[in-house]
Amino acid sequence: MLGYLSIGSNIGNRRKYLGDALSELEPRKINILKISSIYESLPFETDEIQGNYLNMAVMASFDMGPFALLKDCLDIENKLGRIRPYPHAPRTLDIDILMVEHILICTDALILPHPGIEKRAFVIWPLGEIAPDLILPSGRDIREVRESLKDNEKLKIWKI
Repeated sequence: MLGYLSIGSNIGNRRKYLGDALSELEPRKINILKISSIYESLPFETDEIQGNYLNMAVMASFDMGPFALLKDCLDIENKLGRIRPYPHAPRTLDIDILMVEHILICTDALILPHPGIEKRAFVIWPLGEIAPDLILPSGRDIREVRESLKDNEKLKIWKI
């Protein structure tokens, strides 16, 4: 299967957490095909004062289903110190499954495609970098969506 992940961090050594997340994917047979640059952005959907996020997108292939992929992503988050005291709390690591092929899922545990893809510049910019011709679940071209979003969330791009 082919899928896209969004990886972010806004506390501690943010860049190291992103790198550690990538290192944790491969042994779980999640094969990284493409990695975006790292995008620094302001915190999203919170009034709480938090540190800026580092975000990236990953294109990956894997032989497991979406729920097994979710389990692996949650295991990696937990291994790298993620705690969930309340919604939108600062985090060492956040791994979101954005899309897995053309699979549609709507459960309490997993919604695919991720419902926030087209609303979040910090997802669209790195995703558009690794998949510039991607057609999003709405049927819109990723370039069209990127142009419609304000990029004021994006502060800086860290090339890797």
